Amino acid sequence: MKQMIQEKPVQKKKNLKVIALAVVCVVLAASLVGIVAIYLPGQLAEKDNTISSLQEQIDALEDQLLNNVNATTYVTQIAYLNSQLSDLNETLTNAYSTLATLQKITQLGSSELWYQNSFTQDANATTLIGTAEVSYAGYVVVQATASANTTFAEAVYSFGGIDFDFNQTIGASGTALFPVLPGSVEIKIGNVNQNDSNNITATITHYY
Repeated sequence: MKQMIQEKPVQKKKNLKVIALAVVCVVLAASLVGIVAIYLPGQLAEKDNTISSLQEQIDALEDQLLNNVNATTYVTQIAYLNSQLSDLNETLTNAYSTLATLQKITQLGSSELWYQNSFTQDANATTLIGTAEVSYAGYVVVQATASANTTFAEAVYSFGGIDFDFNQTIGASGTALFPVLPGSVEIKIGNVNQNDSNNITATITHYY
C-alpha cells in the first residue's frame, strides 16, 4: 500500500448504497461459481480422457515392441507419446491448481495483509493509510486501537461509475468491515471532536 499521508478532517457519513453493492457482489460471485462448476470441470474431464487414450496407445506399442525384431519405429512412437503425456499431465496439474484457487475465491477463503503499523495523527484529522488494487469482490477488515474514542475507519472506491464511501466508528478499540468491489480502494482512519493527537495501532486485511 502507499505511504500514509495527512488529509483535512472529514465528518463521519452514512452511505445507503450498501444494498446495491451487496447485489453486485452476489452477481459477481455467481458468475465465478458458474465458471468453476461448468467450464473448468469440462476441460479437466477432456484432458483426463486424452491422457487415458495416450496411455492406451503407449501400452499397445510396448506390446508390439516385445514381439518385433525391427523395433525402431515403435521406440520413436513411444518416445513421442510419452512426451505428449508428460505435457498433458503438467497442463492437468496446472488446471487443477487453478480450479482450487477459483473455488477458494468463491468462498472468500483467500486473504492478504494490507497494513500493520502504528502512527500518530493530529486531532480532528484523517489519515490515508493507503490505496490497493482489488481484483475480486470481497471485504476489508480494519482492526485498530486508538487513544481517541471517536476514531473511525473509511473505505472509498468507485465501481461501474458509482462512487462508494463507507464509514464506520471504531472508537478506542474495535473492528470495521467494508464490502469492496474490483478497482482501486482507499482506506482511511480518522478522528473527530478531539483536542489531543490520536495514537493508533491498526491492521488492515483484505478477504476475497
